[in-house]
Amino acid sequence: MSSSPTPLASAFLAASACAPASLPEPVRLEALLASAVDRARAHWPGLTLDAPAFCAFVAERLTSASMLLEVPGGASPAPLELALALGCLRQDRTALQRFDDHYLRDVGAFVSGVDRSPAFVAEVRQLLREKLFTATPGAEPKISEFTGAGALGGWVRVAALRIALNLKRSEARADAAAQESGEDAFGEQLGPELEHLRSRYREAFTEALRAALGELSDRDRTLMRLYHLEALSLDAIAALYRVHLSTVSRWLSRAREQVAEATTRRRCERLGVGAASADSIAALVVSQVDLSLTRLLREGTPR
Repeated sequence: MSSSPTPLASAFLAASACAPASLPEPVRLEALLASAVDRARAHWPGLTLDAPAFCAFVAERLTSASMLLEVPGGASPAPLELALALGCLRQDRTALQRFDDHYLRDVGAFVSGVDRSPAFVAEVRQLLREKLFTATPGAEPKISEFTGAGALGGWVRVAALRIALNLKRSEARADAAAQESGEDAFGEQLGPELEHLRSRYREAFTEALRAALGELSDRDRTLMRLYHLEALSLDAIAALYRVHLSTVSRWLSRAREQVAEATTRRRCERLGVGAASADSIAALVVSQVDLSLTRLLREGTPR
């Protein structure tokens, strides 16, 4: 069987959602696609570009053939940007580096109206990189959603701004939580059931919490000491570790969760309580952890 005289057009047409009548005839379409492939390879030297796969990728995203045609001032940039997006989707190292060089380097300018600090910009850039190029279960990386209908730079700018605003909201929530007094969740407001548990299980709680702290990594234990014992602010800890405040907030939240889960497990195992009491004990653990950490960290924990 002889090969198709228009392989690129065939790949395009097989994947295209455009009405056939709106497309050039196959020979003309083949020439346009071959030109787009050549321009993409020249524009992104070193990028591995499978021509038929690229044509199918473009076809899936085009609503008309206009992006393949000449426009005033030259050819449309859409195929070039789609070639880069496809390379990034396939984790091509050259494509990922070119994306960094041409788009992620501008993140600071994109989010300057939100926060221009180097740590914040670095955090947004890293989160953006993860969001665009890392797949979540059952889904493709977000870069697959770029259609070429608008400029890739503008598309990245919108994504960066969305991440920056979400980070700021997270910061505000973290600050508010850090300023709340732990006493408000302790003592009088525990209620009679938890008050009884606190009195009955105080010694077991302390031992379980001390053991849970001993299971933390050196970094997480240090973070706990800085925050609970030295009373450093999240900003101060972020500056010490040269990361953004939201990163420190996440580290501390994960460490607290680890301590609370390990403390609950150990406490239930030692006391031999059933499932009926486990939820109450877990609630008590969460309410007591922050209040007890300062004393235990001052005393020292197992290494």
